[in-house]
Amino acid sequence: MSATREGTGNESQTGALTWRIKERAGFTTVEFVGDIEENADFAELKRRLKGSVVFNLAEVRRINSCGVREWVNFVRDLPGVTDLVFTNCSPAIVTQLNMIYNFRGPAKIRSFYAPYVCDVCNKEEEKLLEVQTHFPDRNISHVPEFRCGKPDCALEFDDIPERYLAFLLET
Repeated sequence: MSATREGTGNESQTGALTWRIKERAGFTTVEFVGDIEENADFAELKRRLKGSVVFNLAEVRRINSCGVREWVNFVRDLPGVTDLVFTNCSPAIVTQLNMIYNFRGPAKIRSFYAPYVCDVCNKEEEKLLEVQTHFPDRNISHVPEFRCGKPDCALEFDDIPERYLAFLLET
């Protein structure tokens, strides 16, 4: 595992989106931060990616319609990439996975954030769910349960499972 330092050329910005490339043993991780919109230019990133690649999408806050087009074109044509995985998908990414048929391209989804709420404490929280651990058989009718932190409180899934988790049925 190597650390990314300023000036190494491993961090780039295009419009409201930045990314950081981290070379790891056997794969490359790309961490995206910001908004994917019409000014997103993935040409440089596309040229740099090869082999097994993991996209960390936890910090993608928003994607507009032009950004969807740019993203779909990007993930559709990654000639040097042999294996693509999306991890830590933000709710903005999950929304697009559910609405846009080819948003993931050839990627497998490893993990994603899901909304939970405690009605007693009036607390909202996003929980990271692992596809292999929480949905090994792709049964989306049973969502994981979490405790709120107080003895008599529980976090409840704050969406309709069949809608929010529909993208799991496509993998």
